[in-house]
Amino acid sequence: MRVRTPFWTAPGAFADTVAASAGGTAQEALDQVVPQQMDISTGRITEPGEAADLVVFLASPRAGNITGAEFVIDGGQIKTI
Repeated sequence: MRVRTPFWTAPGAFADTVAASAGGTAQEALDQVVPQQMDISTGRITEPGEAADLVVFLASPRAGNITGAEFVIDGGQIKTI
């Protein structure tokens, strides 16, 4: 799962490395280059709040009958049937 964290966004982090090789800015790398190169169907990297929302839901009584499930929050990067 790719989540827009400091690993990606901090100065000198991965987005800067991608930007340098792609000839653009870190923001362009995060918004365009990375999603395209990683074939993310939604066209964007997961936001931290999206992962947190799932955790909150799963910890709530509304998810009380969910057991043994796997949830993938990757914007469609993993292509499954």
